[in-house]
Amino acid sequence: MKLNRSQHLHFLMVDSDEDDTVLMQEAFAESNSLSHLNCVKDEVQLIDYLDGRGVYQNRELYPLPNIILLELRAPTNKTFDALTILKKSSEFRRVPVVIFANSMDESLVANAYDLGAASYIVKPNTFDALLKIVQGCHEYWSMCARPVLSHKPKEITALNEPVILNTQAAQMPPH
Repeated sequence: MKLNRSQHLHFLMVDSDEDDTVLMQEAFAESNSLSHLNCVKDEVQLIDYLDGRGVYQNRELYPLPNIILLELRAPTNKTFDALTILKKSSEFRRVPVVIFANSMDESLVANAYDLGAASYIVKPNTFDALLKIVQGCHEYWSMCARPVLSHKPKEITALNEPVILNTQAAQMPPH
C-alpha cells in the first residue's frame, strides 16, 4: 500500500446547511493551509462524488478526499448509514471521517465512534473557533501517513440499501 504524507490535503464536507458550508469555506480560505475543501449537500451527493458520477467526474476539480467531514444532521438522516457504508467500502474504509454535530449527545458520540468515526466535533459558535478547528485539522492530518486512493475507485454501495446498525441510534432533534 502506498502512503501519502503530503501537506496538501483534500477535505470533503457533507453538510445540508448552506450557511455552515459558506463559513467552512471561508475558514479554509483564511487558514493559510495547503488544504482544499469541496462540499456536497447530502449523503447521496457524497456517494456520487466518491464514485465520480455526474458533475463529479473530473478528478482535477473533485479530487478524492483525504478526510471526510460529515454533518450529523443531514436532511436524509442517513449520516450513520453513510458512515457504515464508507467503513465497509474496500476503497474508502481507511479515509478518516470526522463527524460535525450540533450537540454533544453521549449516545450519538458513542454511535459515531462505534461505526468508525475518527473524530466527533461539535460545531463551534464563532468563526474564530471554527478557524482554530480548521487549522488544527490541517496540522494534525498533514502529519499523518495516509493511504493513496485509486483515481478510479470501485463503485460503493448506494444509500438506498438498508444498513443494520449494531447500536441503537438516539433520536436526533430537527436541525
